Amino acid sequence: MKNTESSSAATIWVVLIAVVVFFGLFRFLLLGGVALLGVALLGLLVWLSAGFITSRTRANRETAPLDDDEPSLAARRSGLPSVEEAREAGASNMRTAWISWHLRSLPQPESSRDPRLLTGTLAVVPQADWDADRLRQHGRALWSLRSSARRHGLLDQADARLDRVVAMISDATDDEFDTNLGQVNDQYLYHPDRQVRTAYLEGGALGVELIMDAVTAARAQAREDAATRAAAEALAQQRNAALRALRETHHPTEGRDAHAAWEEQAKRIDE
Repeated sequence: MKNTESSSAATIWVVLIAVVVFFGLFRFLLLGGVALLGVALLGLLVWLSAGFITSRTRANRETAPLDDDEPSLAARRSGLPSVEEAREAGASNMRTAWISWHLRSLPQPESSRDPRLLTGTLAVVPQADWDADRLRQHGRALWSLRSSARRHGLLDQADARLDRVVAMISDATDDEFDTNLGQVNDQYLYHPDRQVRTAYLEGGALGVELIMDAVTAARAQAREDAATRAAAEALAQQRNAALRALRETHHPTEGRDAHAAWEEQAKRIDE
């Protein structure tokens, strides 16, 4: 009896100890898994950070300027213009001054994004019989639409038309453009770098050449237009004459009937 009770008590103690050990191991494994997960996430974060830093370092090395590029980079950061920028500015300033002189005023850019306004303006071809005021009106419309033309890829076409209109105004009026008006940008004209100043003056000379080319092209276009109009008028006269002859052949006129009757009467008198 006593042995049975001792055996039961021992079994209970074994079960209790096993339960305690099980819960202890379960809690240890639970806490250990969480810690392991935290360590894994921390490692992943460190790895991503290291990769990002490495890629940024490589990109900075690839985009770093060479020794020859350092002066131009410093110039860009300080706002100083380059030689090429000065040359382009000289040509652009000269052309703009020429256009402004003959148009007498440059309107503000048109804010409309409707391409039909631009295409409609370009569809109007200036005629040789237009006076200076009408040419100026057309030229101002073209100037105001330059932003829209740039947006729609038609800037070259709009500028070519604008140069032609201004050249026609130049030939139609006695206004003489002073090229000094095209070189008034102090940023380039009095730049401390002699190369920049020289490039700006060279750009002004290039702008004058472009103006002369525009005037020459406008005159050639005017001669071609005049020849086309003359040929069209000659052809129209020939066609009108041919149609008139065909019509009179089918339907004789009253004048011709009267003349034929008069000739018939004259023959009778002679007899």
